[in-house]
Amino acid sequence: MHSPATISTIIPAYNRPIMLREAVASVLAQTYERIEVIIVDDGSEDDTPKVAEELAALHPGVVRWVHQANAGPGAARNLGFAHARGEYIQYLDSDDLLEPSKFELQVAALQEHPETGLAYGITRRVDMATGESRVWARTSEEIEHIFPSFLMKRGWDTNAPLWRRTTCDAIGPWLELRCLEDWEHDLRAGMLGISAIHVPQPGAIVRDHEAMRASGMSSGFTVEIVRDMARAHEAVWTRMRALGLLDWSYLEEFSRKLFWIARLCGERGLVEEAEIALGIAKEMRICHGTCALQLYGVATGLFGWPRTVWWLETTRSLIQHSKKQ
Repeated sequence: MHSPATISTIIPAYNRPIMLREAVASVLAQTYERIEVIIVDDGSEDDTPKVAEELAALHPGVVRWVHQANAGPGAARNLGFAHARGEYIQYLDSDDLLEPSKFELQVAALQEHPETGLAYGITRRVDMATGESRVWARTSEEIEHIFPSFLMKRGWDTNAPLWRRTTCDAIGPWLELRCLEDWEHDLRAGMLGISAIHVPQPGAIVRDHEAMRASGMSSGFTVEIVRDMARAHEAVWTRMRALGLLDWSYLEEFSRKLFWIARLCGERGLVEEAEIALGIAKEMRICHGTCALQLYGVATGLFGWPRTVWWLETTRSLIQHSKKQ
C-alpha cells in the first residue's frame, strides 16, 4: 500500500515568538499525520530563534528551523523550500493558523483531481481585539482562473493554498521582496495555466492584530514598500508581455494601476521606478490611441515628479470641490 505523502509547512518568522508557537501548534494538530514544519527565522531580534529551537527540540524529526539575515518573507520562503522534503508544500505566516482538517481534506481533493496544481479552502479573517470573523476575499468561491482574476486583487491569502511540490518547481523562486511577493507568485502560477481545486470547508485563519506585518504594509506607503510595489508590478508585466497576455479587457484597469504606482513613486522621490511604471502604463495604452499619459510624461520631464504629482492632485481637488458647490 502506498504510504501517504509528506506535507512540508514553511513558516517565516520575524520577531513573533508567541504567535509562532500558536502557528506551529495548528500544524501539529492536523488530522493528517505525515507532516514536517520548517521555521525560517528571518533575522529576529527577540526570543523568536529561542522559541524555534525549543519547538524543534520538543518535536524532533517533525519541526526543524533555519536562520537567515533579515531579508523578508520571499527570501525566507525560498530558504524553507530548499530544506523541504515533502511532496506537498504549505506556506503559513507566523501570525496565522491552519484549521485541523486542512491537510486531510485538501490532499484528498488533489488526489481526486490530478490535473490541478493546488487546493484551497475557506479562510476566515479574525480580529483578535474584537473576535469578529468574516470570510477572507474569495475563498468561499470556486476560482476558475488565477490569471487574470488576481491581477487587480488576490482572491486568497498566502495560507489558503496547499501546493503540489511539482507546481512550486514550475512557478520558480519567490521574488525577494517585502510586499506583493505573494501576489506576484500567484500570478506566475496563473500565467502558467495552473488550476486550483476548491475545498468548501474552513482551511485557514488570518489574524488581524496591532503588531507589525511581515510585509510592513501596516506602516503605510513607505519608500521601501512603494519601491517593492513597483518592482512586483514590473515583474508581472514583463512576464505578461513575454507570454502575449495583452487583452484590453484586463489591461485597461491594470494600466491605471501602474499609473497610480508611478505617482506614488514620484511623490517619494523614486524617479527611476516612477519612470518605469509610467512607461509600462503607456506601453499598455499606446496601441489604443490614448495620449494623456504621454502628456504626463512630458510634464514630469519639464517639472519633475514631485511638482507634477502635486499639481495633478491640487487640480483634481479643485475640480472635485467645484462640483460640490
